[in-house]
Amino acid sequence: MFGPIWRKFVFGVSEKTDGFVPCKLLMKQNKLKNQQCYICGAPATSKEHVPPQCLFPEEKDIGTKKFRKDLITVPSCDLHNTKKSKDDEFLMAALSGYVGNNFLGFLHTQTKVARAMERNERFMDVFLKNAAPKWVKNKSGNPMPILQGTPDFPRLTRCFENIAYGLYYHHFKKPFDGRIFCLIDFVTYMNEMAEKWKHVYRKVYELEVHDFKMLGNSPQIFKYLITEPNEEGAFSMRLIFYEGAMVCISFHPPTPGTSEALFAEWYNSGGPFVFRLKDGSRYQLDKLQPDL
Repeated sequence: MFGPIWRKFVFGVSEKTDGFVPCKLLMKQNKLKNQQCYICGAPATSKEHVPPQCLFPEEKDIGTKKFRKDLITVPSCDLHNTKKSKDDEFLMAALSGYVGNNFLGFLHTQTKVARAMERNERFMDVFLKNAAPKWVKNKSGNPMPILQGTPDFPRLTRCFENIAYGLYYHHFKKPFDGRIFCLIDFVTYMNEMAEKWKHVYRKVYELEVHDFKMLGNSPQIFKYLITEPNEEGAFSMRLIFYEGAMVCISFHPPTPGTSEALFAEWYNSGGPFVFRLKDGSRYQLDKLQPDL
């Protein structure tokens, strides 16, 4: 009778409190000692899953634990982990319902997302504004019902930026110091310049996808690649969820006096920017980075 309880509540001594704390908590505190938050550099208080764990199907929904094994975690402060749990749920709903996703993404909408909607009647309004039913054709040409609306772009962008910061920390063991830009490939921007940049990033991805190794232990749920940095340290990431929803992130470290300053000078001048890719294709854009 007491065996399971004893195993669950084994205690150890904490030097910090001069009292007793659960051993698992003590081990967690020791692991986080001297570690910094993956975004802000503040002392870490917990571990954050990158991407959020809620994007990966649970055993009760899929019949296997494999999609939640060996997930990426990074040290985090409270602000950038527990206090953004609502953002994680918002991201889960926004991502899994994308029409171009695989079956696992669709299944997620029918299980975990559906349960979230049952708990909160206004859940749909949170991640999709002005939602309206519409019929579209899937890849097989068969009609299927969807909801079409406007996502919360700033919030969605922030979610992807947090993932990008986390992956950077995972690979380089330090927070990123610089600017990052995010373009969400699976949405339609109202801003014409943002749409042009989205197509440029998509074309670059098509040209580079075979040059770099695709990473991720559960590629059917999430996979990503990191390009090699150029001579000034700038590089990009491609994040792909449920084999359909893609996001492009570009990293620009602080490089005063080099192309960063030249780009700023050109940007303020209002002149066009000609973008030539390695396959010979040419794009003319009005600004280096679109105002979203």
